[in-house]
Amino acid sequence: MNKEKIITYDELKDDEKEVLDSFRKMKLMYDYARFKLHRIQVGYLINDYEHLKKLREEIQVKYFSIYEELLSEDLIEGGLDASVWGINREHENEVWDSELRLMSDIKINFDMAIAMIESGEAEQAIIDDENK
Repeated sequence: MNKEKIITYDELKDDEKEVLDSFRKMKLMYDYARFKLHRIQVGYLINDYEHLKKLREEIQVKYFSIYEELLSEDLIEGGLDASVWGINREHENEVWDSELRLMSDIKINFDMAIAMIESGEAEQAIIDDENK
C-alpha cells in the first residue's frame, strides 16, 4: 500500500500550481462552452414546444371550422364530439407541459453553472476542494 501523503494545492510548488491552474482553467473553459451549447439547444427545444402547443390549437380551430362547414352544407354526415377533442388536447398539453418543465429546469441549471463559471465561483469551489 502506498503510504505517501496526499498534498493539498497550497502545499504545491509554484510551477506545479501553475500547471494545475492551467488545467483547471482549460476544464472550466470546456465546461463553459459545453454548457452554453446545451443551453442554446434546450432553449430551441423549449421554443419548439411552445410553437407546437400554439400550432396544435390552430389546427384544432381549423378542424372544427371545416368540419362544421362541411356538416352545414350536408357534405358529410355525423356529429363531432368536442369533449373527446378537449380530453385529448388536455392530455397532450399535460405531457408537453411536463416535458417543457423538465427542459426549463435543465436550462436553469445550465444558466446557474454558466453564471458560476463567469463569476469565478466555480473555480474557487474547485480550489477549495483541492485544499481539503
